Amino acid sequence: PRASAHGTAVASLISGTGIVRGAAPGVPLLAADVYGDDPAGGGAFAIVRALGWMAARGASVVTVSLVGPDNPLLAGAIRLARDKGVRVVAAVGNDGPAAPPSYPASYPDVIAVTGIDGRGRLLPEAGRARHVDFAAPGADMNAARADGGKGPVRGTSFAAPLVAGRLFARGDLGALAAEAKPGGKALGKG
Repeated sequence: PRASAHGTAVASLISGTGIVRGAAPGVPLLAADVYGDDPAGGGAFAIVRALGWMAARGASVVTVSLVGPDNPLLAGAIRLARDKGVRVVAAVGNDGPAAPPSYPASYPDVIAVTGIDGRGRLLPEAGRARHVDFAAPGADMNAARADGGKGPVRGTSFAAPLVAGRLFARGDLGALAAEAKPGGKALGKG
């Protein structure tokens, strides 16, 4: 993979130990670049290959900060990853509440994450999924930049890695749920 602003920010929010402290500081990461040089990249085949590569290397939690339509190939890969013990955490996207359900967040085996601001309010641009499992900060915070500094980030892409990091640190979904604060429609199933 090549360093990117988005990937660097996501990685820092998971395992950062420097100017940005992640949700699971210092945990080792695997990074899969599903875009490469293609701005239209990120297709289902690339994501499926990345999931298989991570599962084969023993990843227990994978976070996905991209959305698209339902795809049978991707749905099958999510089921296979789950069968290998991989928990997939995915952002619901930033296309607004009127957008159709996003995938992979809308698959039943995926932990769907939306974003909230520093005051606990749902981000107005947050998309929707068929279910939302957790809300996490997606605004009013900083993440690492590729140049070594830090800067503001916004969107559900940055909420999902916080949940993924805590899931990895806590070890199971029940422990993560016990750590979560109840509240509003943004949290919990539904």
